[in-house]
Amino acid sequence: MNLIERYLYAIKKYLPEEIREDAGKELRANIEDMLPVDYTDDDVYQVLMNLGSPRKLANEYNSQKRYLIGPGYYDNYISVLKKVIGMFVSVALSIAFLVWIVESPAYWYQVNNITKLFVNLITSGIAGVMQSALWVTIVFIILERTEVEVGYIPFFNKKWTPNDLPELPVDEKMRISRGETVFSMFFTILVTALLYFRPQLIALFRTGENGSIDITPLLDIDRLQFYIPVIIVLALVQLGMFIWKFIAEIWSLPLAILNAVYYAAICILVIMMLIDHALVNPEFISVLSSIAKVPIETVSAWIIKGKLIFGFAFIGMCAYDSARTLLRCISKPK
Repeated sequence: MNLIERYLYAIKKYLPEEIREDAGKELRANIEDMLPVDYTDDDVYQVLMNLGSPRKLANEYNSQKRYLIGPGYYDNYISVLKKVIGMFVSVALSIAFLVWIVESPAYWYQVNNITKLFVNLITSGIAGVMQSALWVTIVFIILERTEVEVGYIPFFNKKWTPNDLPELPVDEKMRISRGETVFSMFFTILVTALLYFRPQLIALFRTGENGSIDITPLLDIDRLQFYIPVIIVLALVQLGMFIWKFIAEIWSLPLAILNAVYYAAICILVIMMLIDHALVNPEFISVLSSIAKVPIETVSAWIIKGKLIFGFAFIGMCAYDSARTLLRCISKPK
């Protein structure tokens, strides 16, 4: 276990990219000067304890705090902001375009209808940029002000010791998949946006008279409002976790525990929504019954079976991912 390399690796995460190499060389020289000639791991441990946590030592390279997002997080902030803005804008534009398709009249190609589409796309895009920038900035402000160490949770940070240093990124099993994280965040934004802004688009679409599109929502919109606050809170937690995973790059036990708690919370929410029979729009069942030419009771049975299959599959995937991550963190070499 090379504590010096791990310490340098950790501190570089908090330094601006342009000074990382020089600062790393300087710090390595300082550490070596503080060690005896034939030093042991215990000597290194004590020197690092005297130096303090990488987060606080990095602040000494930027002693004047006149910023909202400090240099330790700035590069990650810009990178995450670009990704999240892209996700928000993509979802907002997709929903706006889908709404226009559904609600557009037969003469959609007329100038006023095309103009309406572009206006909606522009306003939706601007709203997506503003919302994403707001929430990403809030998360990074929390990280900056709580001075949390990489891999740990804001407001629950314990006293730092060299044992808390992150492992060097050599174990691919402990590396957090950027692809999975980005996809998970995009899916969360998409589902949350649909449920909050346009739940009526989760529906049964039929071609009506005069070429119009008849929409029968799957969910009872009024009943859905009961769950919206919890959905929003969990989406914001997911955003915070996405940012923290992006910064940490590798799994730690606190992060794995938070991940498991989040999955448990989302599973509880899903179970509550699945067993809430009032959440399904009765008109949806009636329309589907008439289309399929089967009794309403049969359609209701189909929906119950679908809920069971979805519920077991969703909970199973969440449990598998949580257990896999926790076991990796618990069983990793000390």
